[in-house]
Amino acid sequence: MVPHGRVHPAAATSSSDFSGEMNQSAASSDPSSSPLYSFHFEKPVPPTAQPPPSDALRYHQQQPPPAAGTYVVQMPKDKVFRVPPPENARLFQHYSRRAKRRASCSCVRVCSWLLLALLVLAVVLAVLAAVVYLVFKPRQPDYTLQSLAVSGLVGILGNASSSSSSTAPVTFSPEFDATIRADNPNDKIGVHYEGDGSHVAVSYGGVRLADGAWPAFYQGPKNVTVFVATAKGSGIRFSERFLREIAADGRLRSVPFDVDIKLPVRLQLGGVKTWAVPVSVRCTVAVDRLAADAKVVSKSCNVKVRFLFWKN
Repeated sequence: MVPHGRVHPAAATSSSDFSGEMNQSAASSDPSSSPLYSFHFEKPVPPTAQPPPSDALRYHQQQPPPAAGTYVVQMPKDKVFRVPPPENARLFQHYSRRAKRRASCSCVRVCSWLLLALLVLAVVLAVLAAVVYLVFKPRQPDYTLQSLAVSGLVGILGNASSSSSSTAPVTFSPEFDATIRADNPNDKIGVHYEGDGSHVAVSYGGVRLADGAWPAFYQGPKNVTVFVATAKGSGIRFSERFLREIAADGRLRSVPFDVDIKLPVRLQLGGVKTWAVPVSVRCTVAVDRLAADAKVVSKSCNVKVRFLFWKN
């Protein structure tokens, strides 16, 4: 028998991989003359190459066998939780710093835009103020206290001499009528005086005697208006020192009073009416006597207006 040969029955010889057959009579067509067996030879199949072992398998093969009394537990890889490598921490710090830099950059950008907008707004306001100043040339109004009529203090000089002997204090209700001249020197600016929020106070030696209000009216350009502002007080009691001082000034025929005026005004610039501008006026006036027909001995007024481009 030929080595590595396989013996098959005759019926199995219909395969197309037949390599060779030995027949006793190739030309004979008699089935009785065909051999009982035919021989079929095949090449031996070479052994398949095994893939190289993986790193994990190689690692396990290199590990020594576990000691007696120990157990080896195997579990799926996706169920193993381990500490992240240091590279992850460095990457996290890197991205965190970059996010902080981006946030700081965005904040600096917003602040820069805000400062730029404020600068542009300031420049625009400065240009508008310059245009208004050049076009309208605003000038500060002038105020003069022409006269001050005093009533309700007629008997104060007599009470000053008899105050030491009297036991009951005397109350007074003084009243002052201040005649004020308001001069608007502007050619293109009108002034609206608002009575609401205005205040007129008359005092002597720091002691307030009467309160009143400024009348409301409109003063056109290049206009002079003379009006009377009234201030009243009631139930005022004076100390002996106060009575002696005012009596001494009365004998000198120079009784000084302070008139403080605070009022809001609105400017009329063509067809535009501005916001309320606070005006403060302080006048110091001295009269010769405490009477309705008192004459002004000396007077001076100081005007303060919270407006940037007023010109005296």
